[in-house]
Amino acid sequence: MKLKLYSCIMIFIILPLILVGLYLNYQFASLTQKRTYDTVLETLKQTRQNFESIVADTNDKSKRILSNELIQDFASGKYNKLTDYDKIYWNVNNWLDDILGSQKYYKSISLYSSQELVFQKGMQVPEMDPAVRERAMNLQGRAFWVTAPGEIAYYRGIMDLNMYGRMIGIERFNLDEENLYRIFSNLQSNAGAQIFLLDSKGLVLSSTERILVGSKLDHVASIQEIFNTNEGYLETTIDDDKKVAFYYTIEEPDWKLVQIIPEKSFSTLRRTINLILLIAILLCLFFGVLFSFVQHKYLLKPLQLLRREMMKLKSGNFNIALTIDSKDEIGDISNGFLRMVHQLKETINDVYVGRIKQREAEIKALEAQINPHFLYNTLDSIHWLALKQKNYDVSEQIEALAELFKHVLNKGEPSVTIRQEVDFLENYMLIQKRKYGQRIKLRIHADPALMNYKMPKLVLQPLVENAIVHGLEQVIDGGVIEVSITRAEQGIRFIVTDNGLGTDETKIHQMMTREGETKNVFALKNIDDRIKISYGPEYGLHFTSKHGGGTRVEVYIPLIE
Repeated sequence: MKLKLYSCIMIFIILPLILVGLYLNYQFASLTQKRTYDTVLETLKQTRQNFESIVADTNDKSKRILSNELIQDFASGKYNKLTDYDKIYWNVNNWLDDILGSQKYYKSISLYSSQELVFQKGMQVPEMDPAVRERAMNLQGRAFWVTAPGEIAYYRGIMDLNMYGRMIGIERFNLDEENLYRIFSNLQSNAGAQIFLLDSKGLVLSSTERILVGSKLDHVASIQEIFNTNEGYLETTIDDDKKVAFYYTIEEPDWKLVQIIPEKSFSTLRRTINLILLIAILLCLFFGVLFSFVQHKYLLKPLQLLRREMMKLKSGNFNIALTIDSKDEIGDISNGFLRMVHQLKETINDVYVGRIKQREAEIKALEAQINPHFLYNTLDSIHWLALKQKNYDVSEQIEALAELFKHVLNKGEPSVTIRQEVDFLENYMLIQKRKYGQRIKLRIHADPALMNYKMPKLVLQPLVENAIVHGLEQVIDGGVIEVSITRAEQGIRFIVTDNGLGTDETKIHQMMTREGETKNVFALKNIDDRIKISYGPEYGLHFTSKHGGGTRVEVYIPLIE
């Protein structure tokens, strides 16, 4: 039962809590991871907007430049280079200062005629690649970006506003990588995080990893998938370490803003969640064990004690030692059980003692009924013998009679040995021979091994006496009574037969079942009643007889040493 209780607690309480805890941990970890990833993406998105603002602002300033008449004249060469150059140069410079304002994203702004550089504001930059010049002149005023190691440049061809389709120059914006770096340098909130601004070929335009700026990212193959979508995150392995790459696309230049964070940076939160789950599981186990202990002490143990005492009662042991101080239902059951045992014990004692006393009284009464009947027949024999013999042989019979009385009294004991019962029978027949002589013979066949077993006294003598009086007394000669004592199954069988006149068997059986005394069947009923009272209904006397065929009486008793 204890195992069943623990199993039920494990199956129906602890195991479901663990499963629910694992499920909630999985769901919470997934939700937390998603929210964390979304937070990183949102921060990256805001940074992307800063870059998009730079791109849009550059595009806007480019359009203002190419539509300015001063720039048109300066790029087309419509001025006197000897007298007006300085004036126009400073006018252009001042105008550019006005439109650029305080922005520091540009390293330089350059203006080219169709043949050469005519104006440059800012730091010195490399010469324009002829292929780039040709591309700018062929795109009919459409802008494009050029990225190369050490260069992030915006180009647009300048069209002559007075003649459609005629290209008169090129404007060039070179972005300052240092200022670009400052935009996302504050994103390094996660330990080990790396931030890259990549072009479409994986060239590092700017990065928190300063040594990689201007080079192609070595592990770009590990994150190649980011170039196929505009935004999101990618779980990958870089240099045998699991990492998460978050990315957004800056669409017009087709650049990628990428933040690579080691997966273990998120493990702190996961470890915290797992620790909370572990603590919850341990608490569940602790309270489960505590609950089991409480249930065992206040429920299971009292039930086990109650069951133990019930098993003792079942085996017939009424010495119940049960102390349960509980005031609940178990205490009520235990107290009720104790009251029941006490009442049952008293009832059994009353019934048992009463039955014993009743049986003793019945046996004594039956034995007392035998004595007068026996004395009557014995004295009758002595009477006839005295009348017939008129001699002192009476003394011999009196001696035999004394032995009979001694056997009957038997110091008040209800049972004798089979040997004593046989001796008593032989003394009785010694007296009867004085009356009947050789007319009646007694033959005893007894198993010597049974002679020391116990039996009720006054069983064989009344049966033999009954055979003489009711069966053989009218026989002139040749009367025989045989007594057989044998072992049968788990008991002893006594068989008394005679070759007398016999009687109506049915009538005798009917008379034996009636209450009260019946003179003719008194001995048989007396013996049967005493045996059944002493040993139970399965033992007793069986009577068979028929007219002219003699009588047979069987007595069956248990083996008692």
